[in-house]
Amino acid sequence: MATTSSVGTHASRTPNNEEKQLIDDILLLYQLNPSEQAYRHYAPNAVFHDPVSIAEGLDSIKSQFNGMPKLFAESTTQKCDVLAESAPNTIAINLTQHYVFKSPIPFKSKGAEKTVNSKVTFTLNADGLIEGHDEEWDHQGNKTEEDGFMGKLMESRKKTGAKLVQKAVSSDPSKV
Repeated sequence: MATTSSVGTHASRTPNNEEKQLIDDILLLYQLNPSEQAYRHYAPNAVFHDPVSIAEGLDSIKSQFNGMPKLFAESTTQKCDVLAESAPNTIAINLTQHYVFKSPIPFKSKGAEKTVNSKVTFTLNADGLIEGHDEEWDHQGNKTEEDGFMGKLMESRKKTGAKLVQKAVSSDPSKV
């Protein structure tokens, strides 16, 4: 089996039942349907990292995903394949998500559209809960402080951004 991404072709595999349930539930977050069912897969100390934010802790992760319906009118999963390269205690997926922004123009419900292909990696703890959720747009690694001065600046900006979102957006999915 194989899957194609923005950077080429990758070997893929069929997920087992537990992996499929976890992936299906997490995809609900990407599809603008946050729920406690999806969040139950995260450890309390989980970290979410993408090119926009680094959310530390479950409440911060909830705020990130609960805030998405405020930005997007629609979000559709176009492709989701489990990558065969997944290491022990990890699930790596090739995800293509199509986003339609809400329009800034009154009386117009939809705005610009963007399709994003990402490598999403879930690192699981001994209890099978997600402790790391890394989303790499175009399968390119996220910049961190290990990348030098600019990486440190980007990491600081992403952590600050996540904290601001957490203050502005409830972590309660029933309030979305």
